[in-house]
Amino acid sequence: MKTNFKLKSLMVILMIIMIVIISTLVNAEAEYSVGMALTSNSKLKEGDTVTVEVKLSSVNAGNGVDTIAASIDYDTSVFEEISSSNFKSTNEWTPSYAPSTKMLTLLKNSKVTNPETVLTIDLKVKQTISVEKTTITFKEIVASGGRVTDGGTGDITVKDASVTISKEKAQVNTPEENKTPTQNTTQTPAPTQQNTQKNTTTVKDSSVKKTTIPKTGLGEYGFIAIVIVSIVAVFSYVLYKNVSKDVK
Repeated sequence: MKTNFKLKSLMVILMIIMIVIISTLVNAEAEYSVGMALTSNSKLKEGDTVTVEVKLSSVNAGNGVDTIAASIDYDTSVFEEISSSNFKSTNEWTPSYAPSTKMLTLLKNSKVTNPETVLTIDLKVKQTISVEKTTITFKEIVASGGRVTDGGTGDITVKDASVTISKEKAQVNTPEENKTPTQNTTQTPAPTQQNTQKNTTTVKDSSVKKTTIPKTGLGEYGFIAIVIVSIVAVFSYVLYKNVSKDVK
């Protein structure tokens, strides 16, 4: 009788261990994801200021994130050097920038679970530039919602986000557009692309959601769980048979 009680207790302990292991593996398979995007309506013009808006484009991170760190990559032959005064925070994010490393850190007192604008950056274009367009990129982005041991997300790697700013220039007419009809001595200017076309800013939303593609099948962790359950089941069966013999 005493042996049966011990056997049942051991089986219950083994079942609890299996449940804990499977739960841990299932949680490990759920990935957090955060996406960022840079946007701008500015043109690249000598001596002018380009404004770039920085956004959290997607947040799939449990209780949310409250810290963002990124390296800012920009062409120093096009823009004046960035300093802390170039950043304007929004939605209560606090920026901290190190010009020597070009590293930007953003902190917030509350966790963010939905997309929102983080800050804007004003970049001063130099008086003389030799390029038609330039790209500003956020690289090595890491978002965090605190330590995992405290119920946070840990560090979440985010894909690069960038925006390309184009230089405003006049439209050059083709020879066909300059031809004067023989029947008219004066050509009435027709609406041309020179009057109507605008060079818009090209946005690369590499913000990207770091999306986890839905998996078909059990996945790596599922197979590991099956192997562990099988091993525990075999062990339990062998133990049960041995104890049964002792009882008899």
